[in-house]
Amino acid sequence: MARDIREGVKAALPIVLGYLPVGMAYGVLARAVGLSTIETVAMSLIVFAGASQFIAVGMLASGIATLPIILTTLAVNLRHLLMSSAIAPHFKGLPLKKLIPLTAQLTDESFAVAMADTAKFDGRPYYLMALQMTAWLAWFCGSVAGAVFGSLIDSASFGIPFAMTALFICLLALQLKSLAHLAVAVVAGVLALSFKGLLPNNLYIVAAAIAAPLAGLWLVKRRATVAVVAEAEAET
Repeated sequence: MARDIREGVKAALPIVLGYLPVGMAYGVLARAVGLSTIETVAMSLIVFAGASQFIAVGMLASGIATLPIILTTLAVNLRHLLMSSAIAPHFKGLPLKKLIPLTAQLTDESFAVAMADTAKFDGRPYYLMALQMTAWLAWFCGSVAGAVFGSLIDSASFGIPFAMTALFICLLALQLKSLAHLAVAVVAGVLALSFKGLLPNNLYIVAAAIAAPLAGLWLVKRRATVAVVAEAEAET
């Protein structure tokens, strides 16, 4: 267990480098729209959903009511169903009491790092938990720093509103290991932009997240078929 925890913490270090400044950015923006220090920190402590926290802060700044904010963040976080379904096969037979903490701490960044090498966390819940908890601690500390010193920083300066987008771009770049990965990323972007004007409450993100993997699956099967045909032709 100790070894799994050490390796999980080590694997989370790239996320820590991203979460500290982005967490600070969230703290600064939250304070700028009128949230108190306690409210800002409590959201990171209880919710821990970076993108949704940024969305919630933006909607609060626009004076939107509570229910639409809840529904919007729920829609955005539906992508966790896809991520958890990808991780679940690696923990078959794990008791519910151990699965719940794993699912509660799942984020896009920890998912991306874990899925880069699934062999590292396969059947190792303590490894994944250490990775996720280290990431959460970095986000929380960044949020606290941003909330405490947010009044001293101009929220429109230093590209702070772009911080979360920049982090996702970096994570995407790390996942692009082949032309197929690039094709899926492009398809996801095009579909998201296409669905944006058609679906409410940021559901276009969920729709694109579902459609893009299907496109990737079709591409992989098509390439396999082409390879089989080419091999058959070569033998003849």
